Amino acid sequence: MAARLTKNASEEGFKVNPKEPYAELWMGTHPTNPTSLRSSPDTLLSSHLTQHPELLGTSASKFRPPFDGAKGSGTEDQTTGHVPFLFKVLTCKQALPLQIHPNKDLAKKLHEEDPEKYPDVNHKPEIAVCLSGSFLGFASFRPYAQIVQFLTTIPEIKALSSSALQSSIETFISNPTGDTLRPVWEEFLKLSDNEDSVKAFTERVKKEREDAFEGLVGEGFSLKEKGNMVKAVVNSGHYYPGDGGLFSTLFFLNLVELKKGEGMYVGADGPHAWLDGEIVELMAISDNVLNVGFTPDSDKDDPSLVAKTVTCAPKTPSELILKSTEFSKSSTGKTTVYSTPFEEFSILRIEGDDSLKAFDGPGVAVITSGQWVISENDGEAKSVSASAEDTGSVWFIGAGTESKWERKSVEGEVWMAFYDADAKKDEVGKK
Repeated sequence: MAARLTKNASEEGFKVNPKEPYAELWMGTHPTNPTSLRSSPDTLLSSHLTQHPELLGTSASKFRPPFDGAKGSGTEDQTTGHVPFLFKVLTCKQALPLQIHPNKDLAKKLHEEDPEKYPDVNHKPEIAVCLSGSFLGFASFRPYAQIVQFLTTIPEIKALSSSALQSSIETFISNPTGDTLRPVWEEFLKLSDNEDSVKAFTERVKKEREDAFEGLVGEGFSLKEKGNMVKAVVNSGHYYPGDGGLFSTLFFLNLVELKKGEGMYVGADGPHAWLDGEIVELMAISDNVLNVGFTPDSDKDDPSLVAKTVTCAPKTPSELILKSTEFSKSSTGKTTVYSTPFEEFSILRIEGDDSLKAFDGPGVAVITSGQWVISENDGEAKSVSASAEDTGSVWFIGAGTESKWERKSVEGEVWMAFYDADAKKDEVGKK
């Protein structure tokens, strides 16, 4: 989908190479990959918003842009005019790196030490909503009782030679807490990208399928959930044979399956690794990331730093799922909004003709399917096209602007990231 949408989302003349994979479509003002105006390709959206700060509404005063223009950061001439979020469409067919995003204190420290690698000083909590039939990904730590079951029933763990790892496992099993889990996970993060025990485990799971997990019982270990575990192991074995990231995710993190339209969140220090499917991804405006799995050893960040960053707080998949409801600013009821636990952003989905009352902050919308005509509150049509090329179009909606969405195709869908402090908190979440 990321590739399909680029026809209208990218600059004029951009052509998709069918032999190349396309993972992400970025929409926003982050200097790493900033949006420009369709009507003026040489004008960045951030430059336009710097000249017209009223379009940012209350978000301009509430959220200070996290860019200081440090030399080498890529932000030298883009420190102002920013929306408080980064919006993406993401397609993955193989596991993306196991990663966390630093909190604000760590982001500031990392940026000062290496502004080229860490270009901003922001945290990066995020959400993901499924666009495809299903989506599979690891997110946040499992309940401790589940982790204990993995550590005591998977024979390949005993084959790991590190005495520090085995000692930390024993300590955690005898007293499962966040403090005793952290050193265990750190030792697993130190596993290389070519571990014999990971290869042996992968081959056994491919042969035994769900029976490879027969020792796992209770919540989190239904036959369907074990089937998803098999999918994760096969995926990892195909693209990353022997990578220790398989153990660092499967044994410790929730393996969450989303169906189309379902969403989940990951906190600012929440470990995660996306496996398979298509999503819209929305996060605070940042490009800071620490990678520790499903990536070559040469590209991995310091496991000790990563382990110190996480809280190791356990969650269940149901606790990560976003609630959704009909948006009260919708005039026809064809718009669904998701409640997010983060103040920088909200997200909504439009599925039919609708008019939306104005937000007090900015919005960025992408047409993921269908043909649409979009107009502002004065009724002046901003797009009169009814061609299939509408799919992939990206629109900025300024603060104080009512918008009208007319679907000209049998089916169609629009996703919008936005900030609106005036919206009902039980609908959009923390603001």
